[in-house]
Amino acid sequence: MEIDNLPILGTTVDKSQVPPIHQKRILAFVNHFITSTCKFLNDFILSCENKFIDIERKIQRVEASLIIIESKIASIPNLDQTQSPAKQNEKEIPQPEESSATDGVHEAVEGTDSPADNQETTAESEDQVQGVTASNDARYRKYFKMILFGVPPGAVKMKMAAEGYDPDILDTPDKILPDGIQHEPAEE
Repeated sequence: MEIDNLPILGTTVDKSQVPPIHQKRILAFVNHFITSTCKFLNDFILSCENKFIDIERKIQRVEASLIIIESKIASIPNLDQTQSPAKQNEKEIPQPEESSATDGVHEAVEGTDSPADNQETTAESEDQVQGVTASNDARYRKYFKMILFGVPPGAVKMKMAAEGYDPDILDTPDKILPDGIQHEPAEE
């Protein structure tokens, strides 16, 4: 016979003399635990879902604001003439001139006397520079404007990717695009 000392009750209890807990009472405890746990989890999921809905609304508001900003930027006339200070500093730095096939074309043009030869060499130089630079392409123009107005490049690249354009074009604005669409400046 085993006798335990229970300090909480203050007496010693012989466990062999204590009757077992009734099965219905144990079942009630287990059912209460399961129902309270399920209720807690359902409330937690509901609160998480409400927070996700709030975040989705905020994202939609940001997207709507971005669309409004894009349309405002697109409606600015003579945007080509306005430049940010960073772009002006880039133009002040002299770029090293490339001495490649264009020097040969200029020498050939200077050395010829007949207009027919001159037309052939100009046609050859036009063939070499077929296409439009990425910054002058009508498809990518608005993205370069966004960067010009201070929109972070990462956000612009995400916008380009979402609309199905290659975001790496922003890194190479002078890249020649053979399938480019020439941007026509607004008339003044």
